[in-house]
This record gives sequence, C-alpha cells and structure tokens, in this order.
Amino acid sequence: MPQFLNGASRDASGQSTGLRLPAQLFCVLFRVLLVTLVAAIGTSVTAAVPYIVHVGDPHHPGALSVAVQKAYAAGAHEIVINPGVYHLPATGHPTFHLKHWQNICISAKQVELIMRVAHAGVCFDLDHCRNVILDGPTISQTRVTFYQGRIIQITPASGGYNLDWKPDAGYPEPKISDKHFPTGFDVVNGRTRHLRVGSPDIGTAIHSAEAHGVFRLFFRMKRPKFKVGDWLVARWGNPRNKILLDHSHNCTIQHVTLMRNGFAPIFEAGGGGNHLLYCHWVLGPKPAGATESPVVTNQADGFHSVGANPGTDIEHCVFKGVFLDDCIAIHGEFQTVLRATGNTIRVKDNRNSGLTAGQPIQISNKEGFFATGLVLAVQKNSDQTSTVILNHNLSVPVGSYVTNPDRCGQGYRVIDCLLGDTRSRGMLLKGSNGLVIGNTVRGCGMAGISIGPEFWWHEAGYCHNVIVEDNHLIRDGKGGHGGYFSAVYVHGDGAVGNSDIVIRHNTFVSNFAGDIFMQWTGSGQVADNTFTGPPLLSATGDRRPAAIAVRNCGPIQLGHNTITNPTAYAPAAKK
Repeated sequence: MPQFLNGASRDASGQSTGLRLPAQLFCVLFRVLLVTLVAAIGTSVTAAVPYIVHVGDPHHPGALSVAVQKAYAAGAHEIVINPGVYHLPATGHPTFHLKHWQNICISAKQVELIMRVAHAGVCFDLDHCRNVILDGPTISQTRVTFYQGRIIQITPASGGYNLDWKPDAGYPEPKISDKHFPTGFDVVNGRTRHLRVGSPDIGTAIHSAEAHGVFRLFFRMKRPKFKVGDWLVARWGNPRNKILLDHSHNCTIQHVTLMRNGFAPIFEAGGGGNHLLYCHWVLGPKPAGATESPVVTNQADGFHSVGANPGTDIEHCVFKGVFLDDCIAIHGEFQTVLRATGNTIRVKDNRNSGLTAGQPIQISNKEGFFATGLVLAVQKNSDQTSTVILNHNLSVPVGSYVTNPDRCGQGYRVIDCLLGDTRSRGMLLKGSNGLVIGNTVRGCGMAGISIGPEFWWHEAGYCHNVIVEDNHLIRDGKGGHGGYFSAVYVHGDGAVGNSDIVIRHNTFVSNFAGDIFMQWTGSGQVADNTFTGPPLLSATGDRRPAAIAVRNCGPIQLGHNTITNPTAYAPAAKK
C-alpha cells in the first residue's frame, strides 16, 4: 500500500515524518457532512446543492468548462464529468482553470478530452490549489507532435552517409525550404519498435527533397548504426502541457491516461506535496490517413517538476512507447553569482530558485567550491538581480551557482513504476531526501536513474540522503559508453556536493555501459546488488565497463555485491 494512504510519510531512512494527508481523504470526509446552501449569485441562499454534481454533454463540449466552474462555485465537492469523448475548442487559455480551488474531487472516468494542437493553453491548470483530486480522464490532442518515417536507402558520402527518409502517411513532413531539423533524429528499430542501440541524437542536414515525399538527409558519422526499414523520429511543433500544477499543494492526479504528448504533459512548478498515482503515458491512435501506428508517446519529458517542496510522490505509474526526453525530471534552478563581498552576494534571478530569508542556500562551482549556509535577507533589484545576505562569510567565488536545496524537489518518491525506452534518462533526480524503490527501468538511451545537478541546464542541485533500492535496471545505456550512460549515474559538476547516496538490493541486467558510476559524492553505500554482464558491447562501441566505478568521491562503502558473470566486466575502478 502506498505510504501516504496510511496517513504518514517517511524520509529516505524510512522513518516516519508525521502526517501528510492525501487529497482523497477530503472527499471521504465531505461525504459525511451536510451540504451548505449557497447562492448562484450574491450571498442569498437559493437552493441546496448536492454533494455530487454531474456535468457535461459530449455533443456540446464547449459548455463543459463553464459547467465545471459553476458546479464548484455552487459548493459541490465532487464533480463527475459524464462519460464520452469531448473535442475541446481552442480558447487561447486553459480549458479548466482551477484557480485557488480547494477540497474538490473531479471524477472523469470513461472520459476522453481531446485538445486542439493549436490550443494555446493547457487542459487542466491547477493554479495555487490545495487538496484537489483529478481522477480518471484520458487526455489527448488532435495531432501527433513528432516526425516519424522509415529509412528507405543508405549510401556512403564524403564524411558520412546520405540517407533517404520517407515520412509515414499521416505524420508531419518538413517544409521543402527546411535545411535542418529543429532537433536531432533518434532511431527506432523497425522490428522491435524500441530505440536502436548505439544511435543517440543524430544531428542532420536536409540536402534535398526528392520525389514522392522522400527527403535526403546527411549524417556525419563513421559508420551507420541503423538499417533500412528503421524509423527516424524527431520532435515537431511545441504543444503545451496537458496538466499544470502551478504552485499547488497536496493535489492528486490519479488514473489519468496521457497520449499524443508534447513537452511534459504533466508539469509541476513550485508548490509541493503532490501525488501522481496509477497514471499512464501511452501511444495514441493512428493519425488520420496513417497506415503505421505511432512509435513515440512523448515529444519530450513525461513528467517535469521544478522548484517543489516537498517533492512529488509518484507511484504505480507506467510510461509506454518511445520518449524523446526524460520520463521523469525533478529539479530546482541555479542562480549565478555576479558579485560577492563578505557575506553579501548579488545573483541573477531565476523564477524557481526560491532563495528565501530563513531558508538554506547551496553554493557550488566547477572548480570544486561547495558550501552551504542560511539566507538572512533577499532584496529584489530593478535589474532582474537579487542581493542576498548570508549568515556568515563564505568567500563565494564570482560565477558560482546558488540554489535553495529545499526547492529542488526534496522528499520526492518514485515507487513501483515502469518506465524507460527514452533517448535520455528514465529518471533525472536533483533533489535530496529521495526514495526510488521497486521500479523497473528498461531500455534508456542514457542512465536509467541519474542523480545530481547539471550546471549546463542551470538545474539544481547536489543531492543528500537518497535511497535507490529494490529496482530492476535492464538494458539501459543504449546510446553510448562511459559513466554518463551507466544504469545508475550519480554525478556532480566539479564539486563534492552529493552525500549519503545509498544504492542497495537492486538488480542490474544486461546494461550496455556499466551499472553504477558515482562521482563527486562525499559519502554513500553500494551493497547487496546483483549484476549480470552487458550484452553485445560492440553495439555501442564500448570496451568492457566496470560494474561499479567510483571517481572523485569521499568514502563510499562497498558492501557485498554479486556479479554473476565477472568476465563481462572490467576490474572495479576506484580512485
């Protein structure tokens, strides 16, 4: 049973941290209360509003949003959307803008909501909400948001290869005038419908548009790692999120199915303590006129969280199909130090970094500087900078990166999920006090589980007290070789800032570029894991990787670990 259903949360050591009420309990409580009489207009009482209100007619989808808003305004505490398919009109703003909603259940079982690609707003905008449940809908859109087509010919060319590519019927096509694609291509095996081994993010130029919708592309590489009949896929368009958790607290998104997705169909900014339960990211139906089913589920990230405290509770979620970026991304934001004198620093503002008086600050740089402190005061300036006063002089180097470590998704939980088949990471985790337990992560192009900051993306922060336990990591690291592609990758950007990272009781099966790579970590434990050798190392051009590699770290406790076929690995690497 998920921990929060018992009413108690736990930290990464498994200890109870007290009551963290889920939104579901509010629905149960409200069922035993008398319903308040409210007015349709003004303050006079005109009618008794039932606890459960049914709304919606699929033949009149444009009226659904108004009906939902009226039901909430009238005092209902459970809104049931009638079953059916609703083709939502393009409005230029969120279809369901739930602003400051509290203590409400929206039940949408057997409901499909179809957004227009041109829709400028999200479907559900939970704007500064508390204790809201969204239960059951399938949310889709009118068009796919990715290129998909088959390779029909490969020929050698100077410095690389020409490739003739034909978009599948019903899928987007480049313009004749295009010279480059907006992002690199990824290759999907034409037989298995999974990402092909050894073919990450291929940059390409369009040489010419041939007859009958065939495009000649040029790839600069030594040898092709794809075949005639494989699919090339890439991002197209820029559709918005389907569900936005905007500075909302203790909200639950459950039993939601998401298809034909762009970037982050569920996006969380600020807020905290939210739950994703039994949600499914799935391949959508064939587009109109198509003969091939889609191979891509998500144009980019599946779930993306920035600046939350506490982090999201993600349980029993399933990510199916190919993802063109991380399945799960949880992080904060770095601000850059522009000036530093004594205990006063001036930083460039970012929206979700969250530097706040009375809260901690984490400071680091690529040259090895790492420090923590307490913020005494923050003064917003007129030039998009802030002046920050610290509790003591840290001699902060100019150019360093600062963040509030409590606003990086600390306390997140990823439990009993199934994910993978992404060109990038299965989980990209940059918060402390995290639990990653009982998941299966299969077929990622890069790391299955990545822990630590990335200065390149200004995504914070260094991580403390994270447990990775009882997970299965299978055939991850398809895209290349080296630590960046290890099944579990704990990393930093030049400073020993991670600490207390525990990796135990996991099973590693046939990963391509090694199983565990730890760097820039002050303390941790690797124990009671089981490793089997990576298959077909030549497929990634890799030499034998080490099962466990440790670089630039403090004391890492290496307990008993089992390697079933040690000849598949290089000797353990540590320094």
